Amino acid sequence: MRLLLIIYGIILILGVTAMFTGIYYLANIAGFISAIGLMLIFFKDRPDKESALDLKMRRYWYVVFATGIFFSIIFGSFWNNTMGNMA
Repeated sequence: MRLLLIIYGIILILGVTAMFTGIYYLANIAGFISAIGLMLIFFKDRPDKESALDLKMRRYWYVVFATGIFFSIIFGSFWNNTMGNMA
């Protein structure tokens, strides 16, 4: 649970900092962390019988990583006016 809160705090700090400063690289870092974590959690081999706690923790991880991807899409990609050298 401590690791979950630490990762969530890092993603929130990166996303909120990107929102206030306009440095979209920070939101993209949060999205990168979330994408890697989502792949690790989603493709992890799970036993046939999962306990209720394991199921709940997996859902919490999905929420944490979805938050990071949301920050990356909103504050990283949409605010990036130099995307594809179009500026």
